[in-house]
Amino acid sequence: MNQKVRKVFAIIILVILLILSTSSYYGIKGIDNLAYVVAIGLDVGDTEKLKLSLQISVPNNGGGDSGSSSQSSSVVVDSIDCSSINTGINLFNSYLGKEVNLSHCKVLIISEELAAQGVNEFLYTLINDVQFRTDSNIIISKCDARSYLEYSAPLLDKVSARYYEIAPTSSEYTGYTESITCNEFFSAINADFAEPVAILRIN
Repeated sequence: MNQKVRKVFAIIILVILLILSTSSYYGIKGIDNLAYVVAIGLDVGDTEKLKLSLQISVPNNGGGDSGSSSQSSSVVVDSIDCSSINTGINLFNSYLGKEVNLSHCKVLIISEELAAQGVNEFLYTLINDVQFRTDSNIIISKCDARSYLEYSAPLLDKVSARYYEIAPTSSEYTGYTESITCNEFFSAINADFAEPVAILRIN
């Protein structure tokens, strides 16, 4: 009897293992379920407090021209008026059909108009987001952030994420720019002995 119970128990365990190994877990988010943000733009909203613009990477499918790089990608820029960054991201999630992911964001663009009104609230939101990389560069744009994202295109690099990463670090071989991260900017805002500075772009 004891041996028979062991045999039944072993069969039950094998059946459970077989079911678990053949079934997929739907909670896992694959690359097809995520919209990877390369750059974030913040403007004064037309109908709300804030206009949130996202530059989202759209990877190529590897087909087509064999001479092109497999890492090349195109980007889409979209904007939405919202009361806060979190609200805007939730609105993007609702109509994109994908979940917005900020883990690959390289740069935060803030329009000069919004920067003059103060950006503490928005920086607090981003810094507290576990996905957002605090080593992303921060840029103040003379034009609105949406236009900056639309017309700022790499000349020598097909991957816009790499372009945003390289452009501020040109300070290593030119004297025309400086690499200012969101973390440094945020720390200076909260410091009593420093003033926050950022890269100013005219175009």
